Amino acid sequence: MYPLNILIAEPDMMLRTLYRKTVSEVPGYVFAGYADNGDALHSIVACTAVNVVLLDILLPRFGSLEGFRAMRAEFPRTDFIILSSEKTPDVVRGTICSGAFDYLIKPFEWERFERALAAYSEYHRSLVDRKRPWRQEDIDRLPGFRKQLPENFQPTPKGFQETLLNRLFNLLRESSSPLSASEAGRMLGISRSSARRYLEYLADEGEIAVQYEFTQVGRPRKLYSVHFRAKEGSV
Repeated sequence: MYPLNILIAEPDMMLRTLYRKTVSEVPGYVFAGYADNGDALHSIVACTAVNVVLLDILLPRFGSLEGFRAMRAEFPRTDFIILSSEKTPDVVRGTICSGAFDYLIKPFEWERFERALAAYSEYHRSLVDRKRPWRQEDIDRLPGFRKQLPENFQPTPKGFQETLLNRLFNLLRESSSPLSASEAGRMLGISRSSARRYLEYLADEGEIAVQYEFTQVGRPRKLYSVHFRAKEGSV
């Protein structure tokens, strides 16, 4: 058994301090340093045997997804746990496909963070320290972030179609202006009530934003738009 060197690559000083405190409470880790930008991250990993990096993919001077892919190619023995507010589908999918051990979207539960650290520690030791030939059942027991999900996890809630949720989200993302349920339903060839039900679910999940258009007569129109456009410039 040997300690795992962990590097914290996070621009926010308060979060760096909180992450280090949490890491210190999880057995098996040794703090390897901080990096508040991509240049510092690269320099530390290049000269230090870092096992895992706690990385905000939006780290300044890092390059987001392309920067991550470059780091993985240059330092294939260094693993990454992503801790970021970035939730763009292409970026999340790209980092996971490029080998991120786990991806936590800020703000996350600290218990979930602790589970990720514990899972990586077990994963690393199971994978690296093994001397005996592998058996299939041993490989199947390797912990990864997918096994952190509860047993009753459902990617799409009962009564909803994932395809339609994606179509509605993409419609709003590509629209130059917010849309009402009637407009969205007409454009996708579904009823207003169905469109409204799906849009309300996306809004409740925080994936899209809701606003009201007031007129001199009648009720205000409820309009939906992609969350990051509605809050452009926010963190």
